[in-house]
Amino acid sequence: MVKKHSVLLKEEKCVGCTNCVKNCPTKAIRVHQGKAMIKGELCIDCAECIRTCAYHAKYTETAGLEDLAAYPYPVALVPPSFYGQFEQTDPDRVVAALYQLGFKGVYDVARAAEAVSLQTIEFLNEHEGMYISSSCPGVVRLIKIIYPELLADLIPFKSPVELMAERVRQELEQQGVPPGDMGLFFFTPCPAKLTTITNPLGMERSYLDQAIAVEKVYPAIIKQLNQEQLTGVAGDGPVPFLGISWGQSGGETTILKRKKTNGILSVSGIHNVKRVLDEIDRNNIKGIKYLELSACSQGCVGGILNVLNPFQAKYNLQRLSSGDQQLVERNTGEYNFRLSRKFKAGDVGKLADDFDLALEKLAQLEEEIKVLPGLDCAACGAPDCETLAEDIVSGRAQRTDCIFVLREQVGKLADRMSELAHALPPVMKKKKGD
Repeated sequence: MVKKHSVLLKEEKCVGCTNCVKNCPTKAIRVHQGKAMIKGELCIDCAECIRTCAYHAKYTETAGLEDLAAYPYPVALVPPSFYGQFEQTDPDRVVAALYQLGFKGVYDVARAAEAVSLQTIEFLNEHEGMYISSSCPGVVRLIKIIYPELLADLIPFKSPVELMAERVRQELEQQGVPPGDMGLFFFTPCPAKLTTITNPLGMERSYLDQAIAVEKVYPAIIKQLNQEQLTGVAGDGPVPFLGISWGQSGGETTILKRKKTNGILSVSGIHNVKRVLDEIDRNNIKGIKYLELSACSQGCVGGILNVLNPFQAKYNLQRLSSGDQQLVERNTGEYNFRLSRKFKAGDVGKLADDFDLALEKLAQLEEEIKVLPGLDCAACGAPDCETLAEDIVSGRAQRTDCIFVLREQVGKLADRMSELAHALPPVMKKKKGD
């Protein structure tokens, strides 16, 4: 069975506080009978619920270093944001530590990120209109679910990690490594990137085998770095410093601007991303040629599976990429950028498959919205009154889940009971004149 999502729920830890409900950008969470539930068709694995849950009831599961043993030739794919986790440590030493941990090869995803930047410049020069980066899976899934009309505006390229994974497989095969021996491990900063392995975007399958949370591999690397006998081992070439800048919000923009590409806007944080997409829908964004959007605040350094706080990690990346380093002119011809499938809208929002029944439920929905108070307090377990109305029409909730409607009905019932309490049965009433 294909695993579609990486954000999971521990019901025994959930206290039904509704913080996750109010902070979910796609209204994917409800609280029923004191426990949260996640609607899979609406979840984009952005991890906002993990961030906001004070009770640690939301979590994700990834592979670990122990899973390397399942592959004769395990390979590490290092994202640009990863090096930001280490203060005053050269990337070469981090690479050496990874070899010491058992990886047969270590490849920088930043290498493919630079190639994507060059290809994006070429694409923007050849196409009119405004386009959106497709590198953040959280943003792509958000657009699929809430803004399907903008799907055509997504750059039709593979993400840097998938591009790199495809290229690594090709390189290893040329070196004589059997495909069945390869195990490609990605160090993921967030659940959204983990989800793309089993539920890829714009592709039939992922080129990755496993993903390990940064927080799982970090302690092992620190242990290796503290050993004096750690020796350097060459990775896949010089660390591409400008590609490293992709790990922070605005990093991609920095590379594009170095190549004299203008009209670029960088936005991070899923709620900020929603705001800018709303403005695009209203045709209220002018003069922008390209949007670099990141679901996590500060970019990938803000991923929930990282260790260091995003501000320190961002500074560390800026330190590494500062100076006069020039963009390495990657041979973009060695990569297959194009996706094998088009991005498709998510199958959500239908009240019914039958057209006539859908119209009937739409009318019912409008009536329910009129009855509800419109306060959007989330006390009912839904994020707002409109969503509760949808749940009522779909049979997943009832009108009295709203405490204000319930209070009104209880008040009316109390008044009626009071009237009945003071009323005499007909047999006990006296006739006039008696």
